[in-house]
Amino acid sequence: METNVLLTSETQAEKAKRVLAAKPYRFHVAKTTTPSGCAFRLSVDAPPSAVLPLLAANRIPFRL
Repeated sequence: METNVLLTSETQAEKAKRVLAAKPYRFHVAKTTTPSGCAFRLSVDAPPSAVLPLLAANRIPFRL
């Protein structure tokens, strides 16, 4: 199962990459455009029940 979230800044994307690098998940971050401006799409090969609490615990704001 894959989880996709939007991160609001490059700083938050880098922080998410550091957190996920310590876990056994494969992930990819790509810059994308939304109606409100630029964002970064994080795709993780893991269920939302594993990824979302991890991001929240590390104070990484995201949107689904």
